Amino acid sequence: MNETALMLYKTASFFVIYAFFGWCLEVVYQAVEHGKFINRGFLNGPYCPIYGFGVIIVYNALEPLKENILILYFGAVFLTTALELITGFLLEKIFAQKWWDYSHEHFNFKGYICLKFSLLWGVACLITVRIIQPMVNKFVDKLPHFIGVPVLIVFFIGFTSDLIITVLAIIHIKKKLKLLDGISDEMRKISDKTGERIFDSVEYVMEMKNSLDEKTSEQRKKLNELAQKYAKLREEKSFTISRLSKAFPKLTIYQPKRFKEQLNELRNNLRK
Repeated sequence: MNETALMLYKTASFFVIYAFFGWCLEVVYQAVEHGKFINRGFLNGPYCPIYGFGVIIVYNALEPLKENILILYFGAVFLTTALELITGFLLEKIFAQKWWDYSHEHFNFKGYICLKFSLLWGVACLITVRIIQPMVNKFVDKLPHFIGVPVLIVFFIGFTSDLIITVLAIIHIKKKLKLLDGISDEMRKISDKTGERIFDSVEYVMEMKNSLDEKTSEQRKKLNELAQKYAKLREEKSFTISRLSKAFPKLTIYQPKRFKEQLNELRNNLRK
């Protein structure tokens, strides 16, 4: 294996190892925080890519300076914070959803990053570069290539498939939610408009009733006829609402039954 291939092999190995370590760290943190297992991460598999990328970036950039603890620490804080900020921003822009939110933490920036975790990433990277990475490096060097290469190939095939499936699923959900939001908005407009008409009509009819207390029965009969025409109009208008309500049962919209109940109440009042 030539030098370039060896470098790629080791980099890929480090990515896999730290992506898995990162996932384990997230699982442990969530278990302590919530008392139950939560499969954390953007993807479905047992890996968090941001940890793999983060360690590779920090290690390649700061390994030559690892003897200077202050430079290593603050350099790691800067690099990991920048990575978390850029990743969080891009994920939200692409998928219109925040994958983590530090808004409840002090000294945060738009929920993407916060001082507390930035300082903790610095400590984690300090331990990783000075203590963990030398052991990982020895393990990768001693692992036979005829074992390591096939394992990496299988991993990245699975990783790529997982990424594609996850992205397509999110896009599908996003489109579906957008469609449902659009339908919900339309239903709200319809229901608001219908409700206003019902209120105005009922108010008008009731005012007419009060002003016609001393009128003849013929006038009351005409008023009843108007109410019947009103009922027919409402039933015709409610067809679209009824159809969408059956197609999307979870949508909260006005139902024709409610219209009929209001109209029956109106007619009963007119007969009094």
